[in-house]
Amino acid sequence: MQSSLIHMGHRLKQILKQKKIKIVDFASMAGFTNQIAHYHLRKSDMKRATMERFCSLIGITPDEFIRWNGAMQLANGKNIHHGERLQNVIAEKGLNKSKLAGRLDMSRRTMYNLFEKENFSPDELERVAKGLDMGVDAFLNPGTVQESRATDSEEMMLLREKYYKQLEEYNQLLKSNAALKDELQQVKKELAAYRKQHD
Repeated sequence: MQSSLIHMGHRLKQILKQKKIKIVDFASMAGFTNQIAHYHLRKSDMKRATMERFCSLIGITPDEFIRWNGAMQLANGKNIHHGERLQNVIAEKGLNKSKLAGRLDMSRRTMYNLFEKENFSPDELERVAKGLDMGVDAFLNPGTVQESRATDSEEMMLLREKYYKQLEEYNQLLKSNAALKDELQQVKKELAAYRKQHD
């Protein structure tokens, strides 16, 4: 299911922010405490029934939730606020801001200054798009095919990393298993030799 590739909590937080719904208000709409609201915003996964309930509370369909675009609430085309677009992509992809600043080859402070900028310079646009693993066109035109491809490639990279990690663990287990078998054989030999001596 597509939703498993989305960080559901980040997506919910992003939608609330763009709909200008405070977390405390969302909590009271849902009938639970602020802590419980924050718990849902941190969780990467969410039950379908829970998502549907939240969607009806904030006035969107579950399909809109899944397909929610980082800049859905912003003006289309080149009129988008570049700084806000950057923040939305970060939220959409669930990126670590410190790591991203490193990839952009700038301090966190400098990156945070970008959030305030309405228009990036061509150099900034290039750096930001490259750091986000997407083309400049995809950055400037939210919801385009290029953007979804960029997101797919990031998801594929994550899945690939997970696969390689599991493969390494599996190979490690095979080695441990082989070592244990050898040890067992050795103990059996020693036991047989011991019995011969004491018979």
